[in-house]
Amino acid sequence: MSILTVAAKYKDVLTIGLSVLSFIIACTSLFFSGRTAWHDRARLKITGRVVYDTIYGKAYKIEVTVLNVGRRDAVLEGILCHYEGNNTRYSFEKNGFVLKEKQREKFQIEYRDLILTDDDGDIYELENITVLDVEGKEHEIPNSNNLVTRFSKDA
Repeated sequence: MSILTVAAKYKDVLTIGLSVLSFIIACTSLFFSGRTAWHDRARLKITGRVVYDTIYGKAYKIEVTVLNVGRRDAVLEGILCHYEGNNTRYSFEKNGFVLKEKQREKFQIEYRDLILTDDDGDIYELENITVLDVEGKEHEIPNSNNLVTRFSKDA
């Protein structure tokens, strides 16, 4: 038997076999592409703490540390403060903060940031803080409500 007669006789089996093999290769390629894309992104590890004065024992700032644990660069704009009544204020850098892999940036919320006064003289109290990137995405700070409460109480 020649190869041509075998191929003609079993052409359906060969077609299905090659299709299954192509499907397995395509799925494997999709898995590794997705895995690479997942690992090759900017991921932020954000921590916050209340800093106390060593002499008087009073809180004088909230320090927020942002660490880029991903492979891609992350560009942060600054800290976004959320006040009562859906009011916000943020401190930002015009060009943003570029965080390369394993690089960190520290932000500070001071005593003067605890209240917001608008043009009408209304006063709003700080409720929550988040980190804002240049794309407008807000990144949560773990226990930020507790940090703000403890800072306002101990200041």
